[in-house]
Amino acid sequence: MKTIHSLAPIFLLLLLLSSNTNGNNNNDDYTIAPNNKSLLVALGCFWCAEQAFEQYAPGVIEAVSGYAGSNGNSNPTYHNHPGHYEVILIEYDPTKTSFELLVEYAFRNLDPFDTRGQFCDKGSSYLPAIFYANEEERLVVENVRGELLATYRSSWDATTMAVPIVERPTFWKAEEYHQNYYIKNPGNYGYYKQACGRTDRLKDVWGEEEYYCYHDLELGCLTNGTVFNEEGVEVDAEVNVKNAPAEVVGLMPQWAIWVVSLVAVVLVCGLGFSCSRKVKS
Repeated sequence: MKTIHSLAPIFLLLLLLSSNTNGNNNNDDYTIAPNNKSLLVALGCFWCAEQAFEQYAPGVIEAVSGYAGSNGNSNPTYHNHPGHYEVILIEYDPTKTSFELLVEYAFRNLDPFDTRGQFCDKGSSYLPAIFYANEEERLVVENVRGELLATYRSSWDATTMAVPIVERPTFWKAEEYHQNYYIKNPGNYGYYKQACGRTDRLKDVWGEEEYYCYHDLELGCLTNGTVFNEEGVEVDAEVNVKNAPAEVVGLMPQWAIWVVSLVAVVLVCGLGFSCSRKVKS
């Protein structure tokens, strides 16, 4: 008995260290604030997923682009991430939102019927998935999925849904140039998102009204502009914590703008030179 009593503090410490109270994986390549929680989702291109949550989802503190996969390599990179999904880690304030609400936002930002990727991006790394860190989170995701199937039962076939609910693996942060891409490169980002057909496909799947409910800075679909946090308390909804400007629908990527501008300058200079020669002659 003396040996058991002497080991009790060690067992207690191990239990505390192994408990996952904030939904974060202790091995993650990103550390959230002590009082915050996190959710891991794969929604295709992480640029678009990051923007969708940071601008429009209530209570989100940060969305970090990265890679995750139980069979993936360690220290993955954009050019070397076999076995990984492109994911975002969503850090959120549980006093201002809830895990359940953010899962609802996750579903509204994916095409649940695409078995080859998401939108214009195809391949295993672009497949969608919702991850859970513990049994409580798994049940929440299952419940949200069940409610969606009940809502859309007249037009959806559950057997064709391609959104697995997966135990959460280690998260690896993507390269810095991927982070906040929609803010740092609004023109390129806007062109990519438009050309990829993401917005149009989401409207086709969920309906235009539903799409705007989950992509509205004015929070027009929220009653009194409020949401329920993880304690079930009704609080004012807060979105767009980074105060990012409204997204730009890019007509062409930045490199194409430079090329067109260069061609225009050459043509103008050529025309001016030609005119000057005619005047002199």
